[in-house]
Amino acid sequence: MTPTDLSRLQLPRACRDALAQQRPERIDRHTITIASDWWNTEIAAAHLPGAPVTGPDVTQLSRGDLFTDAANLDASSEKELLRFLWRVLAWGSGMKLRLNRKRIRAVADSQSSAVAALRQALQAAREDPAQAYEALRPGGRNAIAYLGPSFSTKVLYFAGGGALDHPCAILDSQVATTLKNNCGWDSLGEDEWPTSTYARYSALLDRWAQEESGRLGRRIGVDEIERWLFKP
Repeated sequence: MTPTDLSRLQLPRACRDALAQQRPERIDRHTITIASDWWNTEIAAAHLPGAPVTGPDVTQLSRGDLFTDAANLDASSEKELLRFLWRVLAWGSGMKLRLNRKRIRAVADSQSSAVAALRQALQAAREDPAQAYEALRPGGRNAIAYLGPSFSTKVLYFAGGGALDHPCAILDSQVATTLKNNCGWDSLGEDEWPTSTYARYSALLDRWAQEESGRLGRRIGVDEIERWLFKP
């Protein structure tokens, strides 16, 4: 299929209307119920650092919580890097835990290489979406087994700590469906996107965010558009 000319795609009116809402409500306070006990048990069983994923009796995580994690993250610390990963996975999974035991085991089986890939990705995420994506998806494969595009891009997104100029956004099957059905990106596949596709996606959201920033008179983050694409 011929690649869609993304320069002709316009942001749907419904998304433009949603952007009139305040950012903290739509983004920072976007909260997910998580299976805290499950994560703590499985991480301990794998003899990995980074648990507990939350404090006592905490069963929810928000985007704002993960922004705070990223802002305070010491990337030289293996424990902190893995705790950040577990919390991103917990938020992204909610109560649907399919494949997460395999993801934990994959880190345990190749802990040093997994940590190195995470560190490289987080370092690149604030500047170069393609380089960051390639760090976790080198040559179209998973650097960490079972950590595919959907969760890799969540890691890259939260690495920005909520900064309005952060260039990386989440790309998953729900976002892709909206891009195809509501926005006209006809050539976008279902999943397993190559680095070039993530780079095009990042550039498209950046263009839309810049256009909407001018229209609304405030800086719009790419995540405010991704939030609507996830749930239009």
